[in-house]
Amino acid sequence: MKRNEKFVVERINDSIYLLPVGQMIAEYNKGIKINETCEFIWKQLEHDVSFEELIDKCAQYFDAKEDDMESLITDIEALIKSLRDRGMLEGSRNIFKCNCSLCRNGAPVLSPRYESIKDEKSLNLIVGRYLIGGLPIEYYGDKEYLYESFEDFKVDTHFPEEKVKTTSVMKIQVSDITTLPLSIKNNDEYIDADDDEISVENTETELGQNCKETATVLIHHNELTVLDYSEEYVLFFHLLEGLDELHLSKDGSYAHFYCKKTSDEVRFNLFHAIRIAFLIFALKNRKVMLHSCSLLFNDKVWAFSAPSGTGKSTHCEIWKKLFDTPVVNGDLNLIGIENGIPYVYGTPWCGTSGVFENKKRILGGIILLKQASLNRIEELGEENKILYVQQRLITSVWDKAMLEKTLEIVSEIVNKIYVKRLYCNMEDDAGYLIHDDIMKSC
Repeated sequence: MKRNEKFVVERINDSIYLLPVGQMIAEYNKGIKINETCEFIWKQLEHDVSFEELIDKCAQYFDAKEDDMESLITDIEALIKSLRDRGMLEGSRNIFKCNCSLCRNGAPVLSPRYESIKDEKSLNLIVGRYLIGGLPIEYYGDKEYLYESFEDFKVDTHFPEEKVKTTSVMKIQVSDITTLPLSIKNNDEYIDADDDEISVENTETELGQNCKETATVLIHHNELTVLDYSEEYVLFFHLLEGLDELHLSKDGSYAHFYCKKTSDEVRFNLFHAIRIAFLIFALKNRKVMLHSCSLLFNDKVWAFSAPSGTGKSTHCEIWKKLFDTPVVNGDLNLIGIENGIPYVYGTPWCGTSGVFENKKRILGGIILLKQASLNRIEELGEENKILYVQQRLITSVWDKAMLEKTLEIVSEIVNKIYVKRLYCNMEDDAGYLIHDDIMKSC
């Protein structure tokens, strides 16, 4: 037995949790709260051990007497079964779920086709500067690739001095693949993800034909593959037509997209792919994106967060009808904290709502929606505030460091704002209930 490294131990206040990262988040696996006994057992599962070896280690560590052994064995059997059922042990389930060769045979996924080295000559030819979410971005490449929403965030010539002092600049480069040679010259050696002939036992792939470095598969499913190399991430967008590859620096400060010739479809798909790269950059600058519909009330932003289809937009419409509150962003809100004050920052990404703005506003609170026949408000403890809000982020959490960063940011934010869960139907009474509670609390 061996643990699945896509789950990691995290402490939130005085509690211990096993939380998912990477592929486990992509597959919507949930974390669990554990005690110190389970934490000890988890540590023993770092390397492959038999059940008998695990029993011996636990008996020694807990100084179990002969009379205790039967109970100890029963408890550990139950724990191992629970971990296995949740996919927390290696081999307990196939975490890759599409039909490519990796999922069927454990073969390598697509190898990068293009060079990972920056084209410094083209980087001298800047096309535009943008401030998105308060973060400076330089764009290099054909401007025709840029989605029209970016124009609302364009800066004329130079970034404000205070912006470039407090953060690095994100550089986005877009290359037309029809003008570039492949790194792998012999296409016969190019590994296709649907090649039935490939059958190897690892999940590592090489960067270029002559490169010996191997990569870790962080995420792999029908829509996206993320490979982790020492200096960068390489992403493949399987369902976004026209996007071949993204080479992304670990801090998000450089993103090189390889695309087919520009078209409306390619432009739209690139717009969504840029968001993934931007959120890595934003995380390094202590900002995360919350899946939520937000409105402006009493000069603060209030974000209503829930899974898709729960009623975020409907609830904001109820507020607009009852209290004449405008919508700030219809689906995605970038949040962060500066000098102890939580903010919402404008970005062009807003789901299918079409509603966004280029403004920085104070964040008043986050209301976590859950459908119910009767309206009621649930007070949340500090740990649950952190966990529930973190679960509603769309910011990428590919490894333990990213998870710890998001938890740190969320912990700081929720301690400064109103956070409650609203069990609600879609009637006006739900709007009145949470409105009155906000007025009392603030």
